[in-house]
Amino acid sequence: MFTSIARRYDLLNHLLSLNLDRRWRQRAAHEAFDGRPRSRVLDLCAGTGDLALELARRFGDARIVALDFLEPMLERGRAKSRRAGMANRIYPVCGDALHLPFRDHSFEVLTVAFGLRNLFPIEKSLAEMARVIQPGGQIVILEFALPAQRFWRWLYGLYFFRILPKIGKWISGTSAYSYLAASVALFPQPERLCEMLGKRGFADVQWHPLTGGTVALYTARVAR
Repeated sequence: MFTSIARRYDLLNHLLSLNLDRRWRQRAAHEAFDGRPRSRVLDLCAGTGDLALELARRFGDARIVALDFLEPMLERGRAKSRRAGMANRIYPVCGDALHLPFRDHSFEVLTVAFGLRNLFPIEKSLAEMARVIQPGGQIVILEFALPAQRFWRWLYGLYFFRILPKIGKWISGTSAYSYLAASVALFPQPERLCEMLGKRGFADVQWHPLTGGTVALYTARVAR
């Protein structure tokens, strides 16, 4: 499904989010950068590399490993990295987020933007994330959520479940964006996901609503 929309993936992300997706990723990169020197950063479900590029800009000389399951997405990310002069900083890896091809404690920071809900079971992905981060390491997750306020939830539902899939199908020629809406509805909401992170060994778990609660930004550290 994602292979079929790879060519128009960036266009649709910017269009359907009213270009807010850029701001969300900038905020995530800001949260990931805590001012301490970091040399190894992992971006899971990296897609076409937008967050990896933001991380490369924030983290100076750090090596950013961008892992995704789909080579067509990574290939578009490679082209963007070359255009940005970051090809020597971002290392694309085609791999499975449920079976990460890295040793224990390989990274100091891990991020994932709008990809966690595509991983099943979620508990397995969280366990793999905890495994590959160093004790005390930072994680940042961006994911869609359902607004708590009734009016915003109604407005969001109207757009996300009725309008967005039609626009996405018109531009991409696929029904992939119907899946997007369904996956958000089925994904654990922020309080529940925070509980799941705590049970998987993460500490200092927090979440922050963005854009009226339509997006949740999670931060946590691996317990020492």
